[in-house]
Amino acid sequence: MSVCDLATVRSILVIKLDEAGDFVMSTPFLRGLRAAAPQARILLAVREAVADLALTCPWVDGVIAPRPKEGGGIDFRGITPGGLKLFAECYRAGFDLALVPRYDFDRHGATTLAANSRARLVAGFSERVTPWKAEGNQGFDRAYGLALHPPPGRHEVEQNAALLEALGARPDLGPLELTLTAEDREQARRLLGSGEGRPLIAVAPGAASPRRMYPADQLAAVVSAVAATLDARVAVLGTADERPAAGVIAAALPGRTIDMTGATPLRVAAAVMAEAALAITMDSAPAHLAAAMGVPVAVFSCHPIGGDPNHFHAPERFRPWTGGREERALVLRPEAAVPPCTVSCLAAEAHCIGAIEPGEAARRILALVDATGGRVS
Repeated sequence: MSVCDLATVRSILVIKLDEAGDFVMSTPFLRGLRAAAPQARILLAVREAVADLALTCPWVDGVIAPRPKEGGGIDFRGITPGGLKLFAECYRAGFDLALVPRYDFDRHGATTLAANSRARLVAGFSERVTPWKAEGNQGFDRAYGLALHPPPGRHEVEQNAALLEALGARPDLGPLELTLTAEDREQARRLLGSGEGRPLIAVAPGAASPRRMYPADQLAAVVSAVAATLDARVAVLGTADERPAAGVIAAALPGRTIDMTGATPLRVAAAVMAEAALAITMDSAPAHLAAAMGVPVAVFSCHPIGGDPNHFHAPERFRPWTGGREERALVLRPEAAVPPCTVSCLAAEAHCIGAIEPGEAARRILALVDATGGRVS
């Protein structure tokens, strides 16, 4: 039985204070929520780092970016025109519903914002769903009128669908989706140039932690082997921190590499992905951008085969979501954890991920291209 009637809800605050990849994986949830509550005013709270993606979201009425104030309190920044005003109106009246669609550890204050939103019902995931959430978010369940504890080891899209279902909505397990502007696509094409008719491979060597980054020399060997076989050029995406890795790849592919590191906002990076025939990424946001653009994507993961499926590195939870088209995503993983690691890699630097053999990785990526109909033709 549902805990509320979404057909009568007037205002909903969705609090998504996490990373860019997490936001992209929440797009089926937002789409399903809008379908279930077409009359509601839906406000979306995101971190400023994610605002570029959220700005064009078609399923919400406004976007805000809250951040802690020095000395206490929360500073709100409106992202969409009228977003901050709409939030203030709904806050004064009291939100009907505040939702925190984040399964794991809340490190950016989403639950605190939900608890102070004056919402009649706050819903999200229990602090007990993972050991690290139980430790780091102890006592957070007190903020929730509905604290879900769904089965572990499921994909984040599936967990968010469980939250929709608990609210009486139809679960949305469809594809990831991002809205790009004509300007985004034009900027991407301008950065890419003509390309002389060669197909494009988008490569994103970065991740939030070094253990999740395939060593640059090994990645360059994989990319050069794949690019040579497909007669492709390569665009390297990421922050300025990834420029050294881009340099290693460019040295392996002289004259065929476009270094875009530090030069593309998130939506433009997604637009570059949309122009690509193939994406090669780490377990990070670009993998989900590629999936949202419908691009076949190969992901290097540090999480070993047989590792804990509910771990925060587990591909069971974070592989690119392809809306049922599993052949469009490939996760490259170590055969086993490299000692002293066990259920996952916990090293400070690239460790277990380095055990992935470049020649075998290139072979499997080329098999991905064949299996997806040879988009690189």
